[in-house]
Amino acid sequence: MRNTKILKSLIYAAALLVLASCNNRPSILDWGREPVMELQGDVLYLDEIKRAMPDGLMNHEDSIAFIENYKRKWATDKLVYNQALNNVGNTEEINTLTEAYRKELMISEYLRKITDQNLRPITEDSIFRFYEHNKERFLLSETVVKGICIKVRSSAPDQSVLSKWLSDINDENMENIVTYCTKHAIHQNIFIDQWTPFSKINETMAKELNYNDPAITRGTIVQQSDDYTYYLKITGLCKAGSPQPLELVEENIYNVLTNKAKIDYIQQFYNKLYEKALDKGRIKLYED
Repeated sequence: MRNTKILKSLIYAAALLVLASCNNRPSILDWGREPVMELQGDVLYLDEIKRAMPDGLMNHEDSIAFIENYKRKWATDKLVYNQALNNVGNTEEINTLTEAYRKELMISEYLRKITDQNLRPITEDSIFRFYEHNKERFLLSETVVKGICIKVRSSAPDQSVLSKWLSDINDENMENIVTYCTKHAIHQNIFIDQWTPFSKINETMAKELNYNDPAITRGTIVQQSDDYTYYLKITGLCKAGSPQPLELVEENIYNVLTNKAKIDYIQQFYNKLYEKALDKGRIKLYED
C-alpha cells in the first residue's frame, strides 16, 4: 500500500513538472480541475490523463513520457477530426449512419436488459434432455479417460500398499494416495474428476498403451523402466467416435439453449409489440 501511494505521488509530481511549462491558460475552465493544454477551445485536464495512466509506470521518466505521448495523441486526434469535418463531403450520410448505429446500440442494450430480467434460468434437466436427444452432435475426436497416473522410483517404500489403495478408490484411499504422492512421487496426475486425452496420459508411461485393450480398465497397470515404476488406474474411458461425456459439453449446451431462449423471447416480444400497436391503432395499414 505504501509503495502504491509513493508511485501515485511520483506520477502526480511528474505531471506537474510537465504542466509547469504551460504559460498560456484558456480563459474558461472547469472549476477545480487542472488544465494541461488547449486546442481551439477544447481543454485537456490532468484528471483525464491520470485516469488513462497505467499502473505499471514505476519512475519519473516513464510518467513524463506517458503524459507527453497522451497530450500529443489528444491534440493530433482533434486536429485530424477538424480537418475531416472540413474535407469530408457527405456529412449528412455520416450523420445518418451515426444515428442508425446509435439506434441499433439503444435497441441492443434494451433487449439485453429485458432478456436478462425475464428469461428463466437454464436448468440441468433441460441440458440433460438436449444432450440425450443430440448425442450425435457431440462425438469425440479422440479417446478420453479419467484416473490416476503415478511415477515413483523403484526403490520407493510401501508400493504394495499403494497398489492396494489404487485397486479400491474411495475417499479414504484417495487421501492416502495423495499423501503418498507428496512424499514419494516423481510425477503424479490425478484426473479422476477431469476427462483427459488418452494420448496425453500415454506420453507419461514407460510403454505405449492401446485404449482398445480391455485390460486397461480391469485393474491397475504397472510398468517398469530403468529405475522407475509407473502406475496407471483408469476409472473412466470414452473412445473416439462415441458421444462426448456430458461434463465436456454441458457448457456448450448451456450456451446453445441460452441463445435459443433469447432469440425466441425477442421474437415473441417483437410480435406482441407489433400486435398491440395494431390493436391500439398506433399502426395504420393502407390497402393497395
